[in-house]
Amino acid sequence: MDAQGSPHRVVRHDSVKVLVSDGESVQHVSFPRSFSLAVGDWVLVQHETVQALVHRRSVLERDHEDRGPQMIAANIDLVLVVFGSDRPLKQSKVMRFVAFAWDIGARPIVIISKVDLIDGVEEAVEQIGGWLPGVEILRTSIHTGEGIQDIFRLLKGRTGTFIGESGAGKSSLVNALMEDEVAWVGDVRETDAKGRHITSHRELHLLPSGGMIIDNPGIRALGLSAEGEGVEFFFSDIKELASECRFRDCAHRTEPGCAVQAGVTDGTIPADRWLAYLRFISEQGEAQKRSDAKELAAHFRREAAAVREAREARDSDHLTTNE
Repeated sequence: MDAQGSPHRVVRHDSVKVLVSDGESVQHVSFPRSFSLAVGDWVLVQHETVQALVHRRSVLERDHEDRGPQMIAANIDLVLVVFGSDRPLKQSKVMRFVAFAWDIGARPIVIISKVDLIDGVEEAVEQIGGWLPGVEILRTSIHTGEGIQDIFRLLKGRTGTFIGESGAGKSSLVNALMEDEVAWVGDVRETDAKGRHITSHRELHLLPSGGMIIDNPGIRALGLSAEGEGVEFFFSDIKELASECRFRDCAHRTEPGCAVQAGVTDGTIPADRWLAYLRFISEQGEAQKRSDAKELAAHFRREAAAVREAREARDSDHLTTNE
């Protein structure tokens, strides 16, 4: 790398500047407008200015239908998906958040928070375990301390980020891990257990026991990436069965000789899991269409710009010749 400077990590993005840390101290530094930085990025800093962006191991982003991909954080090892036990668990949302985490190659961990508020947590864990085979599920309570040491264990030497809806308890968990009030905690409505968006920015915190955690604003919904591998990885059992279908382009709906439908019929694949797979694949297809349309529009803009430049150059040469 040609750029000079010392390595720092982006702790917080403050619009015109970023707060960075070298492990011992933090400082605000400026950065070139051409740089699109995210919390968790590694950068080279010299003279209070970012000189270079170090290659990212991973980028956590969501695909916004209108604005395209939006970066959430970078260089993430663990994605801790938080669901409050004081609200109904929706299978599609649980599976979507986990697939979203797998999209970047990070390890997803499901956290059921506020377990001191309800009975029957074991049933919830068992239910989620049926939806998410092979995914670790933790139960936590900031009041009893249950599960906090398990999170410390998972994060030691790693960078994690919390994602989930507002009011799920992410900021409270950050405060419990930091053993300090570093994140704002908002009230939760009694009617639906939904919280207000208290966390308005992303910030990386160095934990006392080692490891790092990024707090995130609440996310109500996530769009799956057009090219993400999370769905394929998450539904690897269905993908394996799909290889035995009679037709290579089988949509696994009504086609004859479909091994996936046969698996649903004999109970190998739960029907709700098959339906979730169809929804996710359809959504990825729609995301791919939007991506293709945007790329085609960008291609036409580049072509139009090239034609304008050629015309201007030709006109300029013509004027020069006439003179």
